[in-house]
Amino acid sequence: MEDHESFVESILHKLIRKHIAGTTMDSALEAARELNSSNIPSSITFLSGNVLDKSKARYNATAYSELARRISRSGIKSSMHVRLEQLGSEFDEELAVGNAMAVAESAGKYGVFMWIDPNNASVHNALKLSKLEGVGLAINVARIDEYIRSGPRINFLKMSFKDYEYDRKELQRRVAEVRKSVDNLVLSSFDSSIMRYIVRSKRTGSIAFELGYGDRKIKRASKKGVDVSVLVPFGKDWIRYAMNNVPEGYMRFVAGKLLKERVA
Repeated sequence: MEDHESFVESILHKLIRKHIAGTTMDSALEAARELNSSNIPSSITFLSGNVLDKSKARYNATAYSELARRISRSGIKSSMHVRLEQLGSEFDEELAVGNAMAVAESAGKYGVFMWIDPNNASVHNALKLSKLEGVGLAINVARIDEYIRSGPRINFLKMSFKDYEYDRKELQRRVAEVRKSVDNLVLSSFDSSIMRYIVRSKRTGSIAFELGYGDRKIKRASKKGVDVSVLVPFGKDWIRYAMNNVPEGYMRFVAGKLLKERVA
């Protein structure tokens, strides 16, 4: 059983590694530097497994603070994307908010913008964090209405379309609607073929796009003047990220390759 698991992990890593910038902070910074050489900014995120205790949550907070320091010292143009569950929100939301504030303080000290992804955390706590200097919210479109109805205008919002089914007209309408309540809007985790449609839309206004690491359309979109950035994930706990974020079509291809390798 153990040999089978190591075999699967080895093959899976070979097939999806183009979507992940290695396992170390150095590898992520190097990937961000390479993107910067083409005038493309990045947003670096640390891949960590389930956080079930305070020590792991604090470790992740320290890792992000160190990442902010290294982004600043290297001169790389990059933000950070921090999931609140990495800081302990799954078992103690107030602890996670405290950890997030500590990371935001470090990021502010080094002039690094920070995206907070609250996932299932309370709207109240997420908005409290969004009021900090240099902090934006990364929200799935399924929860957007909760934030829009909360009242205060959102300064920086990254709206993810992960697991959201839509057609072009519905997407255009949804984006235009959200745009009215947000000063700076970034769209992420969408089918990149839809990007041209949104860019040409007269209803949605100026919008930025975040593409996935390894997306073939990155440089092409940048050369055409589209405001794009790239999410750069790194870390040893990459399996869950790959299963949840690599495009479904590619994961079917991976599964097929795994079966062929195993039979051979």
